[in-house]
Amino acid sequence: MDFWQRENIGFEYIKSKMLPATPFGAELIKNITPFGRGEKDKRDTLKEELKNLNNLYQKYDNVKSDVNAIRRIFMQMKDVRGSIKFGRDNTLSDIELFEIKTLLMHMEKLKPLIERVSKEIGLTGFNIESVSDAVDILDPEGRRIPSFAIYDDYSPELKLIRKRKRDIEIKMQESDTAFKELKDERLAAIVEEEKEERKIREDLCVKLRPYFDKALKNIDVIGRFDLLLEKHRVAKLYPSCLPEITEDELVLEETINPFICDILEGKGLKFTPITIDMTIGTTVLTGANMGGKSVTLKTVALNTYLALCGFFVYANKASIPMFDEIIMISEESQSVDKGLSSFGAQIVELKNLLNDIEGRYIFAILDEFARGTNPKEGESIVRGLVALLNKKRAISLLVTHFDHVAELSGSHYQVRGLQGTSEDKIAKALLTKSSDDAKITAIAQFMNYGIFKVKKQAQPPKEALMICRLLGLQEELMDILVEIN
Repeated sequence: MDFWQRENIGFEYIKSKMLPATPFGAELIKNITPFGRGEKDKRDTLKEELKNLNNLYQKYDNVKSDVNAIRRIFMQMKDVRGSIKFGRDNTLSDIELFEIKTLLMHMEKLKPLIERVSKEIGLTGFNIESVSDAVDILDPEGRRIPSFAIYDDYSPELKLIRKRKRDIEIKMQESDTAFKELKDERLAAIVEEEKEERKIREDLCVKLRPYFDKALKNIDVIGRFDLLLEKHRVAKLYPSCLPEITEDELVLEETINPFICDILEGKGLKFTPITIDMTIGTTVLTGANMGGKSVTLKTVALNTYLALCGFFVYANKASIPMFDEIIMISEESQSVDKGLSSFGAQIVELKNLLNDIEGRYIFAILDEFARGTNPKEGESIVRGLVALLNKKRAISLLVTHFDHVAELSGSHYQVRGLQGTSEDKIAKALLTKSSDDAKITAIAQFMNYGIFKVKKQAQPPKEALMICRLLGLQEELMDILVEIN
């Protein structure tokens, strides 16, 4: 999925709720992508990630105080990877050495804390390597305070030079004559001091270089631990669960989309949880406009994407296959910006999908495909597409307004919409509404955005005609529409 698609389904919204304490965690969150099925190491990493997250979720109260202490240290950390990289072949400045020293001291403090948390709740993969020897190099006095200087202890020669310089400076204060006579001698001492300091810096960098790889490994651990804490944070936004990674079945029970939930709550509405199960082949979702088909699609896409990125899923129960890729095609294609029509953009994306699907395990999501062409041709294209996708090793979810597509699908879901609500009841609620906008809002209050599995021979609902009547479409046209249908 591209950025626009991730934003559209609500994944970027979830990321916006994450508050990483370190620049390393922030970088991982910014660049997070799903783990791929075809790479064994990544499959194992995903399982480890989910196991760690579940352990933290279940036992957080046991380690809350340590986690808070870890976060306080995290918030003081600065990204010095550029200095470390530069220091591999160059001499670092006092400021750079200070920043590296400070980072290494933070690692010293983090090591026992993260080890204790890991042991207490059963986390794996968060080993902080000891860098105390490296800190000692930059802290010869052993004071462990966040400061750095070229200390006298670094060199007997430096100590003597500085003593001689101080003695000269004391004598220079005795008289104007002494000041003039000793000025050149003091300058020579300064030059000698700077030369010795430069030599010491070079020596320090040489001594530090063997520890740079350890520091970078620790940075990776710190970033991943920060990411884990933020995954735990967003898991608490709404009820969530640990997804089971399966082979060929995608199941979401009572799943929601926090992004859409928050939008609805701002309007005084509630999200209707969705339950759906899919397997190899094509699942078709139908229903009237305004009925929430796109909401269902976005909810399924978001929670599948979350699971494959190592997040909890916003559902009571979830089983998610490890796909190689999630491919989403919708009418609002970014390719329209490149001069293609909506339909043309969809065809280009479909061509790419069919290329990608060969030899890979794809979750294909198609929202109102071929809506941008004439209905007869559009329905024929979608029927052909469903027939083809049914032959592929892929799970496909297709949202459509075409009536005769579902009969070719492996399973068929329908948005409940206004089913089960009498037209008279809605009409009474509209009596107090003067404007069309107010009437549309009132009708939406009766919409049930949940979905249900329908039988093969089920007739499509005729809610569109009901909505036409409720909004006062002229009787002359309504009579014709009723007769046609």
